[in-house]
Amino acid sequence: MYIRQNILTENMDDFQSQDKACWTREMLHSFCDICIKAIEQGMRPNTHFDKAGWKYVMNGFKDQTGHALTKAQLKNKWDGIKKDWRIWKRLISEIGVGWSAELGTISSPDEWWKAKSQVCFFPFCLKL
Repeated sequence: MYIRQNILTENMDDFQSQDKACWTREMLHSFCDICIKAIEQGMRPNTHFDKAGWKYVMNGFKDQTGHALTKAQLKNKWDGIKKDWRIWKRLISEIGVGWSAELGTISSPDEWWKAKSQVCFFPFCLKL
């Protein structure tokens, strides 16, 4: 039983490592800059990049970083940072909450943090 699980785990790890990219801060900044340029050039007519837009992003990313990522890998990153941005935007729009550019963190009074620590976040509860 142990050997069988180990083989399955190894195969799953190999499969995931082929599809998952490791991102550095510099790669993320380059990706965002390239996406902004593509949007400014009209390559995102609605809520997603068109075919030319993805080609522009893929080629620009490879040129700037030296990493040839697939459209799926770049789209996964796009979707992930889009979700993060929405959460960040919602957070800093709350009364008493701000963004500390100096520290790169959310800034808010202790009362706000205490109240938030009592809220149950799906799928688990966070208690500070």
